[in-house]
Amino acid sequence: MALESPQPVTFDRIVLQEDITRGQRVESFAVDVWDRTTRKTAVRAGTIGYKRIEYLSAPVTSSKVRLRVLGARANPHMAKLGLSKAS
Repeated sequence: MALESPQPVTFDRIVLQEDITRGQRVESFAVDVWDRTTRKTAVRAGTIGYKRIEYLSAPVTSSKVRLRVLGARANPHMAKLGLSKAS
């Protein structure tokens, strides 16, 4: 799953949700951001479930964000990949 914006956006929160009506399936994941020259991993973590909010240590500005499922019990069904900035 990926997000792409015509203009870079600044965010410090990543919101992930699985469609748990099909069961919790994601066991591990990574979120990559494009920094105008290469992709860098912003978050690497375990399960997602109904809702997981990842708080970044510093704001990130990017026009491309990609979710990579690294491990899953079955074919994952994502409901949401969102970005927000607290301040």
